[in-house]
Amino acid sequence: MASRTRRKTESGMTYRNWDESEEKKLYELSIKGLSDSEISVIMNRSVSAIANRRYFLRERGNWGKSSEREERI
Repeated sequence: MASRTRRKTESGMTYRNWDESEEKKLYELSIKGLSDSEISVIMNRSVSAIANRRYFLRERGNWGKSSEREERI
């Protein structure tokens, strides 16, 4: 049975939260056609973290929003 505790960063002190620049990078790499495993290596995140964040952004309607903000500025 899987543990219910969250994994922490290498430092063991905090969790790795996503910032807007990482979300933008995830979007850009995804539309280039890279697989989740390729993106995970580039971004130093797990494949499940990549898939979960993409799902989260799509559900919230924010998929691609950060790159649209950059284009308007």
